[in-house]
Amino acid sequence: MKAPTMKASTTITVAFAALALAACQQQPATAPASTPAASASAPVIPAPATAPAPASTAPVPGDHAATKHYKIAISLPALPADAKPMSEAMRTTADNAKRDFVQALPDPQTLPEFANRQFELLLDFKVAAQTPAFISVRESGSSDTGGAHPNPVQAAFVFDRKAGKLVALDDLFADPDTARKALANFAHDTLLKKLMANAPKPGEGSPGAIREWKSNMLQMLDGGTKPTTVNYSVFVVQAGANQDAPSPGITLIFPPYQVAPYVDGTQTVDVPAGTFAKFLKPAYQGDFAAQ
Repeated sequence: MKAPTMKASTTITVAFAALALAACQQQPATAPASTPAASASAPVIPAPATAPAPASTAPVPGDHAATKHYKIAISLPALPADAKPMSEAMRTTADNAKRDFVQALPDPQTLPEFANRQFELLLDFKVAAQTPAFISVRESGSSDTGGAHPNPVQAAFVFDRKAGKLVALDDLFADPDTARKALANFAHDTLLKKLMANAPKPGEGSPGAIREWKSNMLQMLDGGTKPTTVNYSVFVVQAGANQDAPSPGITLIFPPYQVAPYVDGTQTVDVPAGTFAKFLKPAYQGDFAAQ
């Protein structure tokens, strides 16, 4: 689905967009792992699921549960038997999300204005791609616990089929820092073109408001694409031309607030393998098709 544009139509709208973007910059770009109800305004970006937090002993609702006060709908994919560690990681993530969601619900006795409101936790774990070397699952959804708008949830799980374990992006590279810099340069340039295409044009706002919009946009983009491990913790390996073909690249996933405001939704960048192939560990060099 195409994300709403940032384009303004009047001086007041442009100025408001600039202020809204500046306000969004005050929100943290990440949240602790597996905390879908962390806040009402920050995105939820679980850390790479290589070591999910252990399940709590507290009671947990079902994946499809509904009461007067809440609704939970979680879907998990069926995976091959040899991907059991991945299935277990998703199960733990889902259970932790449910516990956090229920604990974050407002108490209708102390906050009676929420007594008749049903809150929702919606999570969809979907297989994004399978190659001979990897299975990638993307988690998306939202958690509503009474904030201005639901918290977006974006996460991903990448399973190394040969090693039998989940891997983070850094695990693919012999020199992760250098690889991330190459990925950051590609992501920044790609997103800059996309976001600037929606920039307000002359006549759609005052010159000062337009300058402020661009300044705020660049500041948010620069911060969200810095080559840090956290900024590049959500990714999937792309599928090949057929089930036996190596992957043509990876897709970087940037949740709302990381590189653009909430209104622009999740941003993704498809990175061709040629951009990072020379940084891959020897064990992974045959798993990607660099053109």
